[in-house]
Amino acid sequence: MLAIATGLALAAGCGTADDGTGLNDGGSAGDGSTDRFDASVIETVTLTGRVMAPSGEFPISGALVYFTTSAPEPIPSGVYDYECDDMQGKPHTLTNPDGTWSIDVPVGSWTLVTRKGNFRRIRTLDVVTGMDPSVPEEQTTLPGATTPDGLDTIPTFGVVKTSPDLTYNLLGKFGMGQVDGSGELIAGSEQFDIYADSAGGAYPHTSALFDDQSVLNSYQMIYLPCFSSSVGVAFVNNNVDMLREYVSAGGRIYNSCTVSLWSESAFPDYIDFYQGDGATKFDIGRRTNAAYQTTGDVLDDGLGAWLSVVTSESPSSVPFRNGYVTIDATTEVDDGHGLEEDNGVVKPYTWVEDNGSYPGSPLMVTYNYDAGKVFYSVYETSEGSPTMTPQELVLLYVILEVGVCENIDDIID
Repeated sequence: MLAIATGLALAAGCGTADDGTGLNDGGSAGDGSTDRFDASVIETVTLTGRVMAPSGEFPISGALVYFTTSAPEPIPSGVYDYECDDMQGKPHTLTNPDGTWSIDVPVGSWTLVTRKGNFRRIRTLDVVTGMDPSVPEEQTTLPGATTPDGLDTIPTFGVVKTSPDLTYNLLGKFGMGQVDGSGELIAGSEQFDIYADSAGGAYPHTSALFDDQSVLNSYQMIYLPCFSSSVGVAFVNNNVDMLREYVSAGGRIYNSCTVSLWSESAFPDYIDFYQGDGATKFDIGRRTNAAYQTTGDVLDDGLGAWLSVVTSESPSSVPFRNGYVTIDATTEVDDGHGLEEDNGVVKPYTWVEDNGSYPGSPLMVTYNYDAGKVFYSVYETSEGSPTMTPQELVLLYVILEVGVCENIDDIID
């Protein structure tokens, strides 16, 4: 664990500026409370801990950990415009790549909040002089299910169950369900809604996601993996307005491999796929009929640092399997749908770039669209393993990052 310290924090002269500890001279906590520290000297304890995935199998990087004097507002259950939590007056930090954190917290009774996107855990903690400063991991482990008391909250996901891109198994291994010895999700244990790509069976069909805009908007993220295509090309093209409205309101879309139509039909301007981009087929950008293997160079520093903790693979040569599609380029578009700090320009972001079979081709791209985001991966995730493979870890990291608010780093800077 990190070093222990009990000391004195000088608050006089700080004004309302946040110095990284969250302490200030009379500012508002921003959540309905007023954390005022009137004394010129405040006794603090340096608390340390680690944030883990719901499964407990690996750490979470970039999670927000903070202390407040009042309970946060409930997270909406459906799609919404997710703005970053106000950290004014709250001791806070983001976790390191190994999930560890350290915060100087004034002595007193606090509410401890851990959040990564819409995964949130709330606990109470009394901070006293001489206490064990190591906060138990259970206090800050991300939850795998939502509890009625509101202390644990997870995102609402709508997941199409199909093959071979078994994202429902990935979420199970993450801790949002239980998996058997082969890594297969145990039916009924999932903490998300499943839609089947084939008719009949225990789950509603994919088309039911689009019965009404309210159904789609009840999910904070929807998963449309390879080969979720049984609804047909015409069905997708007839529902582009629903998809755009969903993302514009704050929804997230995961789309992969040879069903790129799901994202390309509604958002045709931001990714240039191999050969034609016309929305006349599902497998836009297909390079080959046989799955290719390659290696990828991680371009995102945060992802690279986390991979160095959770896998032995080099971030400059991560193995990827089961690719069929390639991307020629991404395009920045000044259409008013981008972030405010980008003056409305949509700027696609490449997380990993091929440096093996098709050098320079993006393997994983995300972009903002109004309040929401779209996530496209050229490869499948399925590996038939009970443990996380390197490419599954890459995918999971980006799924978690896609779920967070914009500019979360600014609350620490």
